[in-house]
Amino acid sequence: MGTSPSVDSELARIQESIAWLIRLGEFHRFHRGEAGDGPMLDRTAFLLLSRLSDGTPLTMGEIAEQLDITPSTATRRVAPLADAGLVRRDRHPDEHRTVHITITDAGRTRVEAVRQARVETLRQTFRDWSPQDLSTLATTIDRLTRTLSVELTQDDDFAGRHLRQS
Repeated sequence: MGTSPSVDSELARIQESIAWLIRLGEFHRFHRGEAGDGPMLDRTAFLLLSRLSDGTPLTMGEIAEQLDITPSTATRRVAPLADAGLVRRDRHPDEHRTVHITITDAGRTRVEAVRQARVETLRQTFRDWSPQDLSTLATTIDRLTRTLSVELTQDDDFAGRHLRQS
């Protein structure tokens, strides 16, 4: 994509919109909290529990890879979830150094409650949008997420400083 005043103007508009979206999300979490009682789920905890919610245990290495964080960060992110009873750590019977992380019933209940609360918030937010507009937005956000994921993780310096610390 070449640069021109109109492209630069649109990119500046996109950048500002993304900044506002992040700010609004942080405001919402701070002032309204998450669903129900129990620990708040930050983005990484929510994604981790979502990945585990299909019932397939994951090793720390698999969690690190899927969430694009370091294994030591994965260990630090799993620990409070285990302490809260949302996940269980099980040693592999043959490889004692390998630990499998499994979501518990409490974890499944918690992630589903948060997911439902978030969907309800979005339902209210987009109540005046047509199904076509919602589909277009979902497709565009999916594309943006894939593009950013590829671009940001290809920059090893950026990934090392930012993504892997999440």
